[in-house]
Amino acid sequence: MEPTHLPIRHDPLLVVVSFLIAIFAAHAALAIINRLRQTRISKHWLWLGAITFGLGVWAMHFTAMTALQLEVLVAYDPLITLASMLFAVAGSAVAFQIVCQPNIGFRQILASGFFLGAGIGSMHYVGMFAMRLDAQLSFNPLLVVASVLVAVVLGTFGLWALTSPAFSRLPFRQLVVAVITGSAIPFMHYTAMLAVRFTSISSEQTHSMVASSGLLSLNALLLFAVAVLGLPMFLTSLLDTPTEVREAET
Repeated sequence: MEPTHLPIRHDPLLVVVSFLIAIFAAHAALAIINRLRQTRISKHWLWLGAITFGLGVWAMHFTAMTALQLEVLVAYDPLITLASMLFAVAGSAVAFQIVCQPNIGFRQILASGFFLGAGIGSMHYVGMFAMRLDAQLSFNPLLVVASVLVAVVLGTFGLWALTSPAFSRLPFRQLVVAVITGSAIPFMHYTAMLAVRFTSISSEQTHSMVASSGLLSLNALLLFAVAVLGLPMFLTSLLDTPTEVREAET
């Protein structure tokens, strides 16, 4: 008998919400990193930016996983779920550290985009392995690679736009950069979901982990954390004139 692949559907509203979460987190984090590049504030702000972005990646991922509609009960291993967040924070921290260096060149932009995309991809697949359900996961290797490349390419393009003088006079520059960089998260996620197949298996196991319905409350807590960490920089970035523009006007 051929294996039965479970149909994969997503709640459209939660899909839209996942994109908005990613863009907001990216805007907040990149506002912090842009301030770091322009001024000599404490490097501890770099970790604030990395944590903000990492929390945003995590919240986006599990909002999207809450949007996933399968025909079986889905639960998550708590430790693996929390550990997955560390990959996004670590990848962001390395990427932002490179971007904040003086005299950024093409190789540095490529390196920072690689680490940012790798952090997003690692968080996603570690989070997927935290799933506990009566189905077996299998992955299409080509689509797995493609999903990570999507994150790397969009992340690289976003960080290049953040550092390139060519974008300095662009209206709503910070928002444009946030949309590009933030889109790396959901586009990577939904490409990766095309790579996975859920094959139904019979099991008597009762899942006692974190149920998927409980992810909404956990996401709410993480979104609150992202807002507390990033909202002040998000608002001030809307009022600030980029350094490059101020210098050009003087």
